[in-house]
Amino acid sequence: KWSVVSSPAAVNDALLSGNLDFACAGINAFLTIWDKTSAMSNPVLGVSAYNASPQLLNTRNPKVRSIRDFTAADKIAVPAVKVSYNALILQMAAAKEFGLANHTKFDALTVALPQAEATAALISGMLEITANFSVPPYQYLQLQNKNIRTVLNSYEVLGGKATLGIIYTTKKFHDQNPKTYAAFMAAYNEANELIKRDPVKAAGIYRKMSRDKAPEEFIIGMLRNPEIDFDPAPRRLMMLYDFMKKTGRLKTDAGSWKDVFLPEVHGEPGS
Repeated sequence: KWSVVSSPAAVNDALLSGNLDFACAGINAFLTIWDKTSAMSNPVLGVSAYNASPQLLNTRNPKVRSIRDFTAADKIAVPAVKVSYNALILQMAAAKEFGLANHTKFDALTVALPQAEATAALISGMLEITANFSVPPYQYLQLQNKNIRTVLNSYEVLGGKATLGIIYTTKKFHDQNPKTYAAFMAAYNEANELIKRDPVKAAGIYRKMSRDKAPEEFIIGMLRNPEIDFDPAPRRLMMLYDFMKKTGRLKTDAGSWKDVFLPEVHGEPGS
């Protein structure tokens, strides 16, 4: 059974209470729950990455050509202020431009808004929102408007393709359910291969299961986008770990991405 849960915090609560067997969330949400449970008898560990995709900071403000051009007059929509993946990447971008001590430089400009609402606000221009650090598919819908353009790609901040989300579970579930775990991994890998081999078929399956009203060609276009990958290797996870550790969000030491993942994916080219 696939369940849609309202927030990363709710996802983690459901996992720890046994109401979920596998959870999916952004890297920062995963690292947070791994950190909190790492010293417990039943820690949370990564199962696999589930995709690598860029997050685009789009704006309708014609004066903004880079993040240096944002002023107090701008409002940047993110899913959650300071704690969402998008907000974290914005902080990393600020640290890269202005130094680690200034990583919160843009926090005061951010506004919490769901992606669908942020997209509607950015396109309409009716609210004070002048930019949105978005995710697929919303960022691409925004760019169909001639007045909106990208000022920052998360891959620029991270130095290349980077994992967006992680599948994770508890060590107890992994150890006590080896057949179920193996079946899950086999199905997951099969789905990834289908996306690569036949994106048209994969898009059709997705639209049927999700009831997504987006045009099929739009979905196929995202699946064929060379910047988007579906594979189990966690890419550039340690860059986010290092930043979260330096800024006091994480306390537990990890020498490698393998320290936070279950052994089934240790052979992947993660980083």
